[in-house]
Amino acid sequence: MSLNESGDTRDLRHEMVSTQLMKRGILQPAILEAFKEVPRHLFVPHIPPDHAYDDQPLPIKSGQTISQPYVVALMLSYLELQDNHSVLEIGSGSGYATVLMAKLCHHVTAMEVYGELLGHSQDIIDQLHLSNIDFIHASAWEHLKKGTVYDRIILWASPPKIPEHIFDNLKEGGILVAPEGKAEQYVWVYKKINGEITKIRKDPVRFVPLVKGSVKEIDRNSQEN
Repeated sequence: MSLNESGDTRDLRHEMVSTQLMKRGILQPAILEAFKEVPRHLFVPHIPPDHAYDDQPLPIKSGQTISQPYVVALMLSYLELQDNHSVLEIGSGSGYATVLMAKLCHHVTAMEVYGELLGHSQDIIDQLHLSNIDFIHASAWEHLKKGTVYDRIILWASPPKIPEHIFDNLKEGGILVAPEGKAEQYVWVYKKINGEITKIRKDPVRFVPLVKGSVKEIDRNSQEN
């Protein structure tokens, strides 16, 4: 796969950062630099490059979406990422946000339940020569590996309620950022302080539902459909 990079797409990224992020209050230098660097058009090869940076979500395989750039940047700002952090990403989708976070932290464990999305994003990340990302084919509704904890956890799909077992994998002092809800969805910021979870409601959003079931069940349903 060619990286298919040009001056035009670099210009589109800089314009996206200026008009979609900075003008809306996203001002953290590291986040802005990551958005300038990561070629969003690679993650939506079915979309013409001049539309890959539009101010909107875009469709990808398995009935999922790549989120609006501003919403991605906003949720990353709530994570308060540092370069020594390990992150669990639930619903890695196209891999675009995965790569952005890999530019901002020590390591990303990217979980995706749809095998075809996992394969596509892995191919792109191999082309980008990033070594601080691991992919796992798993469902957030199944219990995660016991004893493995992360500084930060982020979800890119909305459950009606965050599965309680996910908080077991959040470090003390850690932050979890996720959309939550059905008809009405909001971004919530959870923090683990002295073993207790606190939560703050943030922005209204619209995400795809966090698909429910085990990997085997979801794979079987995908094949039947």
